Amino acid sequence: MSKPKDYSWMTKDKLMTYTFGALAIIAAITIILWWNVQAYTYISGGTLAPIGMSYGLTVLINCLIAIGIAVGIDALLYKVASDSPLNIMSAAVFGLIVSLSYTIGEPIMRSAEVLPLLGPECFLYVALITLVGMVVFKKVQGIKGRKYVNPAAAAKLIVLGIAGALTILVPADHLVSGVLGVPSLAGPISYDIVGGNGLSGFGFYLAGCFGNPATPVAATIPTQADIFNLFIFDKFHGWAGGASSLAVIIVGIAFFALVRRYVKWRVTLSYFVTVAVMATIINFAYPGSDLMLRLGFELFVGSSIFLAFFMATDPATTPLTYAGQLIFGVGLGVLTVLIQTYTGFLGGSILALIIMNLASPLLDRVGRLKPMTESKEPKLPKAKAFAPEKVKTYECIRCGACMRVCCHKLSPILIKQAFDKQDFTNMSKLNADYCTGCGHCSYVCPSRIDLKGSVLRAKAMLRQQ
Repeated sequence: MSKPKDYSWMTKDKLMTYTFGALAIIAAITIILWWNVQAYTYISGGTLAPIGMSYGLTVLINCLIAIGIAVGIDALLYKVASDSPLNIMSAAVFGLIVSLSYTIGEPIMRSAEVLPLLGPECFLYVALITLVGMVVFKKVQGIKGRKYVNPAAAAKLIVLGIAGALTILVPADHLVSGVLGVPSLAGPISYDIVGGNGLSGFGFYLAGCFGNPATPVAATIPTQADIFNLFIFDKFHGWAGGASSLAVIIVGIAFFALVRRYVKWRVTLSYFVTVAVMATIINFAYPGSDLMLRLGFELFVGSSIFLAFFMATDPATTPLTYAGQLIFGVGLGVLTVLIQTYTGFLGGSILALIIMNLASPLLDRVGRLKPMTESKEPKLPKAKAFAPEKVKTYECIRCGACMRVCCHKLSPILIKQAFDKQDFTNMSKLNADYCTGCGHCSYVCPSRIDLKGSVLRAKAMLRQQ
């Protein structure tokens, strides 16, 4: 029997387990917050009728449906397709992201039916998004060796788009129209309940949209404290994962701290900074508005806060380099604010994410470390001994960890990809011949890819040429 071999303590399975744990905590918080919030639907005459299900129960069922379908498809394809690896925990993570990025809860001031926001109708949509995402964007897209768009985001846009793109992406309730006079973000935003932005004012709109449906919106005028509580503590409409911004921030930062070498937290940081800057610019472009109100909305609306921590950082569809990640976050922030401001699509971050995902191959070329012949020892994560039979090999998850520990500042994963394609030009440009076989790249790889072997073989091939 071979002797145990030392690797970094992090594996892909462990990374997925930590991600699932973080998402499960957020899901549990949302379910608890919304458990006693009774769901109502509108019937003829504008009256409300209970549907016998709370928001919290709806979220719980959505999570169970999405996880069950995702894990079931993963196991089924593993059985019937020889090139489909079994990755139960990754599938479970995908299911949770789908369920937590689905909009739940009807705003009191709703004027039109734009999509099923409540059970049992919403369960079908969550199931369809999970099915399309797993089959088309995780499995089929993965066959090509790289995922170009975030599976959950792409599947959601396609399924809801088929249901009626214009209705979903630009819902009537997000435009200045009708007797509600709902304010648009393309103009002043203020707490002015009388004049303000539209007939009711933006603060009044937020209270009616995100406030507890048990409290009639017409019975009270929202204060700054009311709006602050909505943004930070408990929203009752929107993405289930963004119900409590405070919970997402605490869990997200703790998760980033735990797996900082393998998660692209720079995307999140640059995104938030950019959104804040863009919101400030637009605020002063429309004089007479409330800067804190606009900042609060752009930063803490449910789609923005949840996507920034748990979708925009997806390693498979985001850039490898630090500089590329920063540019990715900036582009995501700029597009999000522009889309939300000028189209009425208040979940604009999801469309912005798809656009930036498609730019990732170009951003991979930005900020690569300059290879050097000298050797510089990096600081490595703690080691753990793994028995050979316990070492599982997966496809690259594009975390980029190997690029930060190379003694010669090479890009091991890119060299391996060039070697696999027998691309001598790229192997030469990537300076594969600088490798001295330190093995740090294989040591830190959570997918346990033999990067050292591939780079050394590339080096040997170049010398033969």
